[in-house]
Amino acid sequence: MKDILKNEKINLIAKIIMLVLLLAFAIFNIMYIVKVNGKIESFGMSILCERLLPGEKQGTNLLVFLIFIIILSISYLIISLKSKKDGNIKKAFLFIVLISILSGIILPNNSTDVFYYMGVGRLDAKYDIDIYKNDFNDVQKEHLDDEIVANSPEIKHKFIYGVIWEKICKFVGSIPIDSELILLYIFKILNIIVHILNCYLIYKITKSKKILYLYGLNPLVLFEGIINCHNDIYLVLFMLLAVYLKKKDKIGLATLSIALGTMIKYTPIIILPYILIDKKWKEKIKYLIYFALTFLLANLLLTGDITKILSVLVQTEKYSNSLYLELILLNIPSNIIILTSTIGKIIFCIIFAFAVFNKKIQKSKTYLYLLMLFLLLAITNFKAWYIMWLFGLITEVDNKDVGKIIALSIIAEISNFIFYYLGESYVYGGAYFILLIMFYVIYLVISNYIHNNKLNYLNEKNLA
Repeated sequence: MKDILKNEKINLIAKIIMLVLLLAFAIFNIMYIVKVNGKIESFGMSILCERLLPGEKQGTNLLVFLIFIIILSISYLIISLKSKKDGNIKKAFLFIVLISILSGIILPNNSTDVFYYMGVGRLDAKYDIDIYKNDFNDVQKEHLDDEIVANSPEIKHKFIYGVIWEKICKFVGSIPIDSELILLYIFKILNIIVHILNCYLIYKITKSKKILYLYGLNPLVLFEGIINCHNDIYLVLFMLLAVYLKKKDKIGLATLSIALGTMIKYTPIIILPYILIDKKWKEKIKYLIYFALTFLLANLLLTGDITKILSVLVQTEKYSNSLYLELILLNIPSNIIILTSTIGKIIFCIIFAFAVFNKKIQKSKTYLYLLMLFLLLAITNFKAWYIMWLFGLITEVDNKDVGKIIALSIIAEISNFIFYYLGESYVYGGAYFILLIMFYVIYLVISNYIHNNKLNYLNEKNLA
């Protein structure tokens, strides 16, 4: 009884700390918004508003943020791991909603993507620009009188997302309001709704408050999914929905969900074989045809040009924070780098095909590891928020693999912010990737050592 009360007290303290941290951060952002009369810019906000501090304060800025994110992460882990299994689920959801709203108030941190979403949506909706055929920066120069377009970052390529995200951006861009602040919070409201839906699906699938908290309060999800408004949180929704429908044996709808997710980014297609894992080959082929037809017809009907689905391939031409960036830093010739990245993709495809056709390893964790391998081998433009994709399978793996997802997300988020505060350059990007892999390997070694010691202790205890 004493242990239960102690855990509840620790849990309550952790919740208060998390609330106070995010509330203080939210209030600080509100003060900043008032100071600039709502005229926010797309430079990305640091913990102390980097535009308001002289350059020599950058170290202080970084230190304050590190303390902030570390305390937030510790509170998150305590809340998740110390929560009562049979606790009040309504209170758990209310707490997650409150944390989500506070996160939603906070302006984007060192990320300008959401401002690009606004600008490209405005060009699409108001000026009827074909964003799939025109480089954004070229068209932007012609519409600098539009405040939303002018405040967008100068992106030197065509629209690289699928048709569903194009429609969402167009919807927000069509709203006749010339305020970046209001449009920003519309995007944030949409992302908060998606986040809560993800939480609902996770609980419906697992009935576990622990897993609910591990996703719902995760620092990477809060920062990248809500604060920075990245669209990867929508991918998690479609992946979780597919898993939920799979468990209801509604494979057709689950396949449709994967197709819809693929119409934002192509990543969800990696878990399609897992959705069809229990079906015979005739049924698998039927659903694969259904997926392909849905994907192609939807793109054709919504865009009128099937070739626009190739826009996502622009991402493969960029090198950032990935294994292949290291080759650039070593001054390897570009043709060798392209060849190496192509080989990496081929190796991934071979491993993927082997996993799909090998019945002995047809497990949910197989597809989690395939997603991790995809991030390592197949992607040349790696971003910390891509780690969110792994949460699409958090309901399907055991506690040990859940721990790997959580550890990777925390390490990636802390490393990502150190990278941005130091400077977004190739040099720091290369260091970021190496440090991320190094710290994660250290975590795996230590966690495996602790796990083996625990097993040995239990075995010795049983023998005694």
